[in-house]
Amino acid sequence: MQNWRVGNVQSVDSGSFLGPGFILYDETGRPCVMFGYSTEETAKAGREHIAAALANVVSVHMQHEEKDFPAHQ
Repeated sequence: MQNWRVGNVQSVDSGSFLGPGFILYDETGRPCVMFGYSTEETAKAGREHIAAALANVVSVHMQHEEKDFPAHQ
């Protein structure tokens, strides 16, 4: 998707996690999700999966509350 960006694998710190990972940036350029992994190798693989998932997407909706999505049963 145009404007969504998957950051490079680097050391990330969420306060409860410090290690290899990457950040997903939304269409405005703001960081919206941080992914943390146990090894740099798995972080690189995870990054590739996320980048592939976004490659041809036409819409991304960020869930902020449960009411944003219909219930799946």
